[in-house]
Amino acid sequence: MKDTRKLALLFGALILIFGACKQIKTTPAFDTNDMDLSVNPGDDFFRYVNGNYLKTLKIPDDKTSYNGFNILRENVDKNINDILKEVSLIEGAEHGSSTQQISDFYFTGMDIEKINRERLAPLAENLNMIDQIETFGQFQDVLVHMHLYGLDPLFGGGVEQDLTNNTIFRYYLAQAGLGLPDVEYYSNDDERAIEIREEYVKHITQIFRLSGEDANQSNDWANIVMKIETFLAQNSKTRLEMRNIQGLYNLTSQEVLQEQVPDLDWERYFSKLSDQDFGDYIVMSPTFFEALDTLFAETDLEDLKIYLKWNLLNRSAEYVSDDFVNQDYKFYSEFLSGSKQIQERWKRVTQTTNGLLGEPLGQLYVEKHFPPSSKESMNQLVENLRAALKNRIEKLEWMSKTTKEEALAKLSSMSVKIGYPDKWEDYSKLEIKRDAYVLNVMRANYFSVQKNLEKFSKPIDPDEWGMNPQTVNAGYNPIKNDITFPAGILQAPYFNPDADDAINYGAIGVVIGHEMTHGFDDQGRNFDKNGNMINWWIPEDSEEFTKRAQLLVDQYNLFKATDDVFVDGNLSLGENIADFGGLIVSMEAYKMSLEGKENPVDIDGFTDVQRFYLSYGKIWRGKIREKALIRKVKEDVHPWGEFRVNGALFNVPEFYTAFDIKAEDVLYRAPEQRAVIW
Repeated sequence: MKDTRKLALLFGALILIFGACKQIKTTPAFDTNDMDLSVNPGDDFFRYVNGNYLKTLKIPDDKTSYNGFNILRENVDKNINDILKEVSLIEGAEHGSSTQQISDFYFTGMDIEKINRERLAPLAENLNMIDQIETFGQFQDVLVHMHLYGLDPLFGGGVEQDLTNNTIFRYYLAQAGLGLPDVEYYSNDDERAIEIREEYVKHITQIFRLSGEDANQSNDWANIVMKIETFLAQNSKTRLEMRNIQGLYNLTSQEVLQEQVPDLDWERYFSKLSDQDFGDYIVMSPTFFEALDTLFAETDLEDLKIYLKWNLLNRSAEYVSDDFVNQDYKFYSEFLSGSKQIQERWKRVTQTTNGLLGEPLGQLYVEKHFPPSSKESMNQLVENLRAALKNRIEKLEWMSKTTKEEALAKLSSMSVKIGYPDKWEDYSKLEIKRDAYVLNVMRANYFSVQKNLEKFSKPIDPDEWGMNPQTVNAGYNPIKNDITFPAGILQAPYFNPDADDAINYGAIGVVIGHEMTHGFDDQGRNFDKNGNMINWWIPEDSEEFTKRAQLLVDQYNLFKATDDVFVDGNLSLGENIADFGGLIVSMEAYKMSLEGKENPVDIDGFTDVQRFYLSYGKIWRGKIREKALIRKVKEDVHPWGEFRVNGALFNVPEFYTAFDIKAEDVLYRAPEQRAVIW
């Protein structure tokens, strides 16, 4: 069930996230021993701040990168695992209760002897369903069945608010159906992409062999799968194209959809998906769906069945016997990302349980690990940052009064979610049994899909959370115009009550400013104060914004990941704008917080302003394997930490003054080369 999160198909271009790290309370808020003072801060601020730390940092064998985010995630996983163990000891839990669901899900995941003994037996019903397809209509019915259980052959979909009128829900149709993590891996002609395609075919072959097919048949089937997926990829939007939000909004009636893809009976499809009338649909990639008809016309039904079987096996491999798990790891983690060792089983099962039963576990997590005082302090910090951004907007010289008024209205309307939701979702309809781990995963995915579909007939819930409380992330949702800071990220050093204000503003303050600025980045700026995709910019201001943002694109395009792989400044533009904005706004808020107070004393020989920037440099420290770095550059809108530190800071005037950055320094940018947006 790899990559089965339906909403990720819809909102990869909308929901923007930010990671964090963990540090135990007994350590200093900032340890100068981690720095390498032999490095000139103007040449490489990332290593100036973290050089000595990086010299001794080792990436664990079961990781492809190791940074603050990983460390904090490990800590959360351990806390969640402790909860899982405690819950598992409770006897006589009522069926349907959170205790029963959590206990039985974790139990089946850890019962490796039973899992290895049964191998693919729990999937027999689904595999037989595919084998018994004799007509295209039956193929279509099985396709719906797989979509309902969180699998994604051919395409995906789900319910979300209308981009242009968020008072109503729409059903979105999205491209999907690929086994490789990026569409361009199917067509790029560089050496790495060619190697990936070759190894992927070998991987598919091996999975089919493990399922009981002979070598020749498995290889033939692998090539059939590759042919179908290559066709889908060639007609899919790239990651960069998916960042064009306006291009994702294509309101289409069922009649028009039927004309575009006549071989698929859409009335039959949707009647089996749900008993609701979804009305018009939003087709996120029209060319992709139009191409499906060509695929159906030119592909034999038996080949389509092989493709469905592959999708089921591939998405289930992590949750069946060890031979499948190890082959899945060998390709996706070892070959693609450079991992040297598979994670221990308890870690993998904990992460899966946490991902699929996140809210029930989240309730238990916040009771143990999130004090109410943290929520109160965060609320105050958010308002400080809001005031600072308001001040920045009001003083902008390049923005007209008309656009400023709209921007200020949007900022004022931006709502905030901190720690955990005020009301918890009902999971009582989730069916979990002690029969098979992979079936529990499928049932949890089915529950998630049904929960999403049922939203269509319900009122919009402005208080709905898009993250679990224990998530080590933060986010901005342009449709709701809200920012979210789960309990998982609100730990030191991001949120450290024992640190001086400069350290906290350089960490959690930048996080807050980052998420707020997402409301005004190259994507977020397309939505108004109510969360509707409406252009509230006068043309001259829009043109000026684009010109200034282009400076960031040009800057990040120069960063090298490897000798022949560069950062994509267009793909990462939203994050780069938000990093820069977060630094600017948080420093403004910090200065405002000092009004009427005595100047802070130096600590460890550094001024408070210097410590602000040192704190920011620290939160992105880490190492990454080369294969993982190449993937991150190609697949992730978030740049690697080194580029975030050596990129955003060198647009900030106060930073130049604080560390006496000179024109001859490697990373120096002349004033006209610096992005001045907020």
